[in-house]
Amino acid sequence: MSVTPLTNQQLQTMMAQQPDLLLLDVRTPQEFYGLGHIPGAHLLPIHELPEHLATLDAAQTTVVICEHGVRSFNASHFLAHHGFQSVFNLTAGMAEWDGPRAFESNSSSAPSTTAD
Repeated sequence: MSVTPLTNQQLQTMMAQQPDLLLLDVRTPQEFYGLGHIPGAHLLPIHELPEHLATLDAAQTTVVICEHGVRSFNASHFLAHHGFQSVFNLTAGMAEWDGPRAFESNSSSAPSTTAD
C-alpha cells in the first residue's frame, strides 16, 4: 500500500467528512501536550509504534502527524508496509497546522484498538 500526502487544508476537509479518522500523533508527550495537538488526536510516540502495532486497526483510515512531517513520513510508511490500507501523512506537520489545537493532558492517549 502507498501513503498519501496531505496538506493542512486537505486534512481539515477530510476531518469534516470522515469523523472516524484515526489521527495518530507520533511526537513525544512533551511535544503533544506542550506544543498542542489536533483535537481528537491519539498520542503514540514513533519509538513505541512497533510494539503497539497490533492494537491499531489496519482497516481504519489513519492520518499520521508529527511536528515537521519527517517522523510522520517514516511512521506512515511503516504502517503501509505492515498492511494498513488507508494511510495519510500530514506533510507540513504541527509546525504549520493552522486548524484547531488542544493542549489538555487528560485526552485519550491510546489509539482505538481492534479489540474493543
